[in-house]
Amino acid sequence: MASAANGTSDSDAGFLGFSNNLVEVGALTALVGSSVAESPILGNRGAAGISWAATSSFGTISIIKACFCGANGGWSRETLGIRTTSSDLAVGLELPHESNRAAKVRRNIGEPLGIFCRTQPDSAASPKGHNSCKGKLAWSDVYAFDHSTSLMLRGVPDTAIGTPLQVFTYGNFTFLRPYSRFQFPAIILSSAKLVEVYILWRHGSSILGMASAAPWAFFFLGAVIIQAQELRLGRHPEPEMGSLDIMTGHLPMVSRRGGRRKVVLGAAENSKTSFPWQLFWASSALILTASIIFSYIIMGQQPRPVVFIWASFQLLWLAVRIFVYHFADPANPTALRILVVRPWSTLPAQLKEHVIDLTFALAKCQSMIHPRGQAQYAGDTFASGDLTLISDGIKPPNLYSLLDPNPTSFPVDIKAVFGDMMLSSAIWITGSEVTPMDLYDSCIVVFSIRQSNHVAFPRRSVAVPAARVLSGIGMAFDAEKTVPNYVPKGAPNLGYGLTWWYWIPCRTGLWLQIQIPAQGKTVGIHQVDVRTDAQVSGLLVAGSLNIGLKDVDEVKAAVALSRKAREACLELLS
Repeated sequence: MASAANGTSDSDAGFLGFSNNLVEVGALTALVGSSVAESPILGNRGAAGISWAATSSFGTISIIKACFCGANGGWSRETLGIRTTSSDLAVGLELPHESNRAAKVRRNIGEPLGIFCRTQPDSAASPKGHNSCKGKLAWSDVYAFDHSTSLMLRGVPDTAIGTPLQVFTYGNFTFLRPYSRFQFPAIILSSAKLVEVYILWRHGSSILGMASAAPWAFFFLGAVIIQAQELRLGRHPEPEMGSLDIMTGHLPMVSRRGGRRKVVLGAAENSKTSFPWQLFWASSALILTASIIFSYIIMGQQPRPVVFIWASFQLLWLAVRIFVYHFADPANPTALRILVVRPWSTLPAQLKEHVIDLTFALAKCQSMIHPRGQAQYAGDTFASGDLTLISDGIKPPNLYSLLDPNPTSFPVDIKAVFGDMMLSSAIWITGSEVTPMDLYDSCIVVFSIRQSNHVAFPRRSVAVPAARVLSGIGMAFDAEKTVPNYVPKGAPNLGYGLTWWYWIPCRTGLWLQIQIPAQGKTVGIHQVDVRTDAQVSGLLVAGSLNIGLKDVDEVKAAVALSRKAREACLELLS
């Protein structure tokens, strides 16, 4: 009776009780929310997948989420919780070193898989060398490689620890992007969506047809442009060197020992990380959202036969979309390009500079998750061009020879400090088994001392392997505990009231002792005190610095490791 009162009958209740209310229409549009819906719009199945992604409204919610993934950077995808396997395959996940927002994500995301260093495309072929474009370098640490990069790296053998580094670059062979005969016909075939629009128009629901077809029209146009671009690029050989340098393997971190390593120089950039793609995905998300909301509103005003016609077409397009997903080849136009090995001994100096850039980027990455805190390493040098200060063409000394026979205290001008992060990165890339924790208290200090009161008298800088510790109140500090108080390596600190203590070896049994506030300026003039072995041991035995070193012998051991790391640095410069 109630049905009759409302002008309907039980037969109008719809197939299996379906009605065109917002809840049930919304359930249909959320159907099949999987990689079959997400992956095509992210370009993982080429331009054909994009053209078919929005033909069916089923899975629209997943497609909108995928568009938001593509339009956002790595740190925001992780923060918003929208990162998916499909987005990782499309654009990977990397965190830029210079981003403050990325720093907050980096603390909780786990260990990086690799390091990217990008340059302008023409800098790789610059006759002036890689360092001539220092201002154009961009470093990132990578937590997921896109599918194309993963395929490329899968074909590169590891370089084991203890063996000389092998670098890989593209072979000197003409390479043209492969042409897929499937893409363009599949794109054109997606225009069958217009049949749905026509039939809905014949049933008096032209507005619903246009709302359903609007996303397809946008994606169809985008797919045509993308495929035309691929065909244009495929007509010309790929450049000999791309703009992306990659370091990957079992990267050394303070919490773990470094292991196998791979270095690929001049790889092709993933075009889907570019701004045009991000703009395309952002626009797609807006159009899809507007379309589905408008369709919800219109659907509630349509007779049930129209709704069933619409739903039938969505099922048809869903089936075809699955077909395209499974039969379209993944879009990896440069993944299988031939890579050739370049032993370090035969590598040109220009390409060695690329490796040095990657090494410093790894050092920067280590400092960002170091238990001492990134801020404490602000005074260290992370500029790869400064590495030449270690040698400058002369044999570097193991200690500083004091000219004054009875020194006590005098000023020094510190030019640079290569800290444990840089030394551990250099020693790993050159194949040594020394770990970051071994080098925890090691460094190389580049400084000069004025040897005459005459202003014009030249200063000569020297780079001396040294030891240093970060002294201050740690998180585990107990104010009531009697000294000595020895804090093990890797213990956290409160982030304030910290001081770097440096010990630079001089003549036998003498040390230059320097104290620099961690939040102060490292490069510049500092006062040094000359101390004997006994005086250094006396300071450490007292245990008042809240560090792990207990006597001067442990300082000497740290200096010995600094010298070993210096050899790795010199090997990079060879």
